[in-house]
Amino acid sequence: MRILMIAGALLASMPASAAVLLTNGTGYTGPVLDLSAFPGFYTFTAGPVSLPGGITYTSTSAGSVIGTGGYSLNENGSVATTPIVGTNGTTDAITLTFANPVSAFGAGMSYAVIGGVPVGSNAPVISAFDINGALIASYDLEALAPIRSNGANEFLLFRGIDGQGTGIKSFTMSGAFIIASGSFTSAVVPEPASWAMLIAGFGLVGATMRRRRAAIA
Repeated sequence: MRILMIAGALLASMPASAAVLLTNGTGYTGPVLDLSAFPGFYTFTAGPVSLPGGITYTSTSAGSVIGTGGYSLNENGSVATTPIVGTNGTTDAITLTFANPVSAFGAGMSYAVIGGVPVGSNAPVISAFDINGALIASYDLEALAPIRSNGANEFLLFRGIDGQGTGIKSFTMSGAFIIASGSFTSAVVPEPASWAMLIAGFGLVGATMRRRRAAIA
Protein backbone atom coordinates (compact mmCIF):
# COMPACT_ATOMS: atom_id res chain seq x y z
CA MET A 1 0.00 0.00 0.00
CA ARG A 2 2.82 2.39 0.90
CA ILE A 3 4.49 1.73 -2.46
CA LEU A 4 1.25 2.45 -4.27
CA MET A 5 0.86 5.74 -2.37
CA ILE A 6 4.40 6.81 -3.29
CA ALA A 7 3.84 5.87 -6.93
CA GLY A 8 0.59 7.84 -6.97
CA ALA A 9 2.30 10.92 -5.53
CA LEU A 10 5.05 10.71 -8.16
CA LEU A 11 2.53 10.42 -10.98
CA ALA A 12 0.58 13.40 -9.65
CA SER A 13 3.74 15.53 -9.67
CA MET A 14 4.56 14.68 -13.29
CA PRO A 15 3.28 16.76 -16.24
CA ALA A 16 0.36 15.31 -18.19
CA SER A 17 2.63 14.58 -21.16
CA ALA A 18 5.99 15.53 -22.64
CA ALA A 19 6.51 18.92 -24.26
CA VAL A 20 6.43 19.24 -28.04
CA LEU A 21 8.67 21.13 -30.47
CA LEU A 22 6.50 23.33 -32.70
CA THR A 23 7.58 23.75 -36.33
CA ASN A 24 4.36 25.01 -37.93
CA GLY A 25 2.63 28.27 -37.06
CA THR A 26 -0.71 27.21 -38.56
CA GLY A 27 -3.33 27.40 -35.84
CA TYR A 28 -0.90 28.81 -33.27
CA THR A 29 -2.80 30.73 -30.58
CA GLY A 30 -0.02 31.50 -28.10
CA PRO A 31 1.57 34.91 -27.42
CA VAL A 32 2.95 36.80 -30.40
CA LEU A 33 6.30 38.56 -30.19
CA ASP A 34 5.16 42.15 -30.83
CA LEU A 35 8.13 44.38 -31.65
CA SER A 36 6.15 47.22 -33.22
CA ALA A 37 7.29 49.55 -30.43
CA PHE A 38 10.84 49.34 -31.88
CA PRO A 39 10.46 50.53 -35.49
CA GLY A 40 13.80 52.34 -35.65
CA PHE A 41 17.36 51.10 -35.81
CA TYR A 42 18.43 48.49 -33.30
CA THR A 43 18.44 49.15 -29.58
CA PHE A 44 21.45 47.39 -28.07
CA THR A 45 20.62 46.27 -24.56
CA ALA A 46 20.67 43.46 -22.04
CA GLY A 47 17.32 44.71 -20.75
CA PRO A 48 15.04 44.27 -19.02
CA VAL A 49 12.67 45.67 -21.66
CA SER A 50 8.90 45.41 -21.38
CA LEU A 51 7.22 44.28 -24.60
CA PRO A 52 3.50 44.28 -25.45
CA GLY A 53 1.50 41.32 -24.19
CA GLY A 54 3.19 41.15 -20.80
CA ILE A 55 6.52 39.86 -22.15
CA THR A 56 9.83 40.97 -20.62
CA TYR A 57 13.03 40.74 -22.66
CA THR A 58 16.44 40.18 -21.08
CA SER A 59 19.77 39.08 -22.52
CA THR A 60 23.13 37.89 -21.28
CA SER A 61 24.77 40.53 -23.50
CA ALA A 62 24.36 44.30 -23.67
CA GLY A 63 25.13 43.95 -27.38
CA SER A 64 21.99 41.95 -28.11
CA VAL A 65 19.47 43.77 -30.26
CA ILE A 66 15.81 44.74 -30.44
CA GLY A 67 14.42 46.53 -33.47
CA THR A 68 15.13 46.81 -37.19
CA GLY A 69 18.43 47.04 -39.02
CA GLY A 70 20.92 44.97 -40.98
CA TYR A 71 21.43 41.64 -39.22
CA SER A 72 23.43 39.12 -41.24
CA LEU A 73 22.84 35.39 -40.89
CA ASN A 74 25.46 34.54 -43.52
CA GLU A 75 24.13 31.64 -45.62
CA ASN A 76 20.68 32.16 -44.09
CA GLY A 77 20.49 35.61 -45.65
CA SER A 78 19.85 38.74 -43.61
CA VAL A 79 17.03 40.75 -42.05
CA ALA A 80 16.79 44.49 -42.64
CA THR A 81 13.08 45.31 -42.58
CA THR A 82 11.75 42.73 -40.11
CA PRO A 83 11.87 43.78 -36.43
CA ILE A 84 13.70 41.16 -34.37
CA VAL A 85 15.31 40.29 -31.09
CA GLY A 86 18.78 38.86 -31.73
CA THR A 87 21.79 37.68 -29.78
CA ASN A 88 25.21 39.28 -30.06
CA GLY A 89 27.21 36.11 -30.48
CA THR A 90 27.33 32.33 -30.50
CA THR A 91 27.18 31.95 -26.72
CA ASP A 92 24.71 34.70 -25.78
CA ALA A 93 21.14 33.99 -24.74
CA ILE A 94 17.88 35.93 -24.85
CA THR A 95 15.10 35.22 -22.37
CA LEU A 96 11.45 36.16 -22.81
CA THR A 97 9.55 36.04 -19.53
CA PHE A 98 5.76 36.04 -19.46
CA ALA A 99 3.68 37.88 -16.86
CA ASN A 100 1.60 34.71 -16.54
CA PRO A 101 2.56 31.20 -17.63
CA VAL A 102 1.49 30.35 -21.17
CA SER A 103 0.63 26.97 -22.65
CA ALA A 104 2.89 27.45 -25.68
CA PHE A 105 5.17 30.01 -27.28
CA GLY A 106 6.60 30.31 -30.77
CA ALA A 107 7.98 32.88 -33.20
CA GLY A 108 9.63 33.28 -36.57
CA MET A 109 13.27 32.25 -36.08
CA SER A 110 16.56 31.86 -37.87
CA TYR A 111 20.28 31.68 -37.06
CA ALA A 112 23.65 32.17 -38.72
CA VAL A 113 25.10 29.41 -40.89
CA ILE A 114 28.53 29.23 -42.54
CA GLY A 115 29.77 26.24 -44.53
CA GLY A 116 26.50 24.46 -43.92
CA VAL A 117 26.81 24.50 -40.13
CA PRO A 118 25.81 26.96 -37.38
CA VAL A 119 28.40 29.66 -36.80
CA GLY A 120 31.06 28.57 -34.33
CA SER A 121 29.40 25.14 -34.21
CA ASN A 122 27.29 26.52 -31.36
CA ALA A 123 23.89 24.88 -31.69
CA PRO A 124 20.84 27.17 -31.89
CA VAL A 125 18.79 26.05 -28.89
CA ILE A 126 15.34 27.01 -27.62
CA SER A 127 14.26 26.13 -24.08
CA ALA A 128 11.16 26.53 -21.93
CA PHE A 129 10.99 26.81 -18.13
CA ASP A 130 8.12 26.58 -15.67
CA ILE A 131 7.09 29.03 -12.96
CA ASN A 132 9.69 27.54 -10.59
CA GLY A 133 12.50 27.89 -13.11
CA ALA A 134 12.62 24.17 -13.80
CA LEU A 135 13.40 23.12 -17.37
CA ILE A 136 10.35 21.89 -19.28
CA ALA A 137 12.11 21.13 -22.54
CA SER A 138 15.11 22.15 -24.61
CA TYR A 139 15.56 21.62 -28.35
CA ASP A 140 18.57 21.89 -30.67
CA LEU A 141 16.99 23.39 -33.79
CA GLU A 142 19.87 22.40 -36.07
CA ALA A 143 19.49 18.75 -35.06
CA LEU A 144 15.69 18.57 -34.94
CA ALA A 145 14.28 21.31 -37.18
CA PRO A 146 17.07 23.03 -39.14
CA ILE A 147 16.43 26.38 -40.80
CA ARG A 148 17.86 27.13 -44.26
CA SER A 149 16.89 30.11 -46.38
CA ASN A 150 19.14 29.21 -49.35
CA GLY A 151 20.37 32.79 -49.29
CA ALA A 152 16.92 34.40 -49.20
CA ASN A 153 16.57 37.49 -47.01
CA GLU A 154 13.84 38.22 -44.44
CA PHE A 155 13.36 34.45 -44.13
CA LEU A 156 12.18 33.26 -40.71
CA LEU A 157 10.53 29.92 -39.98
CA PHE A 158 8.17 29.24 -37.09
CA ARG A 159 9.69 27.40 -34.15
CA GLY A 160 8.39 27.07 -30.61
CA ILE A 161 7.50 24.86 -27.67
CA ASP A 162 4.16 23.55 -26.40
CA GLY A 163 4.35 22.68 -22.72
CA GLN A 164 1.60 20.06 -23.11
CA GLY A 165 -0.05 20.94 -19.82
CA THR A 166 2.95 22.54 -18.10
CA GLY A 167 2.79 26.35 -18.11
CA ILE A 168 5.75 28.13 -19.69
CA LYS A 169 6.95 31.06 -17.59
CA SER A 170 10.09 31.84 -19.58
CA PHE A 171 11.49 31.00 -22.99
CA THR A 172 15.19 31.14 -23.89
CA MET A 173 17.02 31.27 -27.22
CA SER A 174 20.78 30.77 -27.41
CA GLY A 175 23.65 30.03 -29.80
CA ALA A 176 24.58 30.74 -33.42
CA PHE A 177 23.38 34.37 -33.50
CA ILE A 178 19.79 33.20 -33.15
CA ILE A 179 17.01 35.71 -33.85
CA ALA A 180 13.23 35.80 -33.42
CA SER A 181 10.32 37.88 -34.67
CA GLY A 182 6.55 37.91 -34.67
CA SER A 183 6.74 37.47 -38.45
CA PHE A 184 7.56 34.20 -40.15
CA THR A 185 7.57 32.48 -43.53
CA SER A 186 4.94 29.74 -43.59
CA ALA A 187 6.09 28.07 -46.81
CA VAL A 188 8.51 28.43 -49.69
CA VAL A 189 6.58 29.29 -52.86
CA PRO A 190 8.10 27.72 -56.03
CA GLU A 191 9.32 30.03 -58.78
CA PRO A 192 7.22 30.08 -62.02
CA ALA A 193 9.75 27.82 -63.74
CA SER A 194 9.48 25.36 -60.87
CA TRP A 195 5.68 25.36 -61.17
CA ALA A 196 6.01 24.56 -64.90
CA MET A 197 8.32 21.65 -64.18
CA LEU A 198 6.01 20.40 -61.43
CA ILE A 199 2.95 20.49 -63.71
CA ALA A 200 4.87 18.77 -66.50
CA GLY A 201 5.90 16.08 -64.02
CA PHE A 202 2.30 15.50 -62.99
CA GLY A 203 1.34 15.22 -66.68
CA LEU A 204 4.06 12.64 -67.29
CA VAL A 205 2.95 10.57 -64.30
CA GLY A 206 -0.68 10.73 -65.52
CA ALA A 207 0.26 9.62 -69.03
CA THR A 208 2.31 6.73 -67.66
CA MET A 209 -0.60 5.57 -65.49
CA ARG A 210 -2.98 5.71 -68.48
CA ARG A 211 -0.61 3.58 -70.57
CA ARG A 212 -0.34 1.04 -67.76
CA ARG A 213 -4.13 0.82 -67.44
CA ALA A 214 -4.44 0.33 -71.22
CA ALA A 215 -1.85 -2.46 -71.15
CA ILE A 216 -3.67 -4.24 -68.33
CA ALA A 217 -7.00 -3.99 -70.21
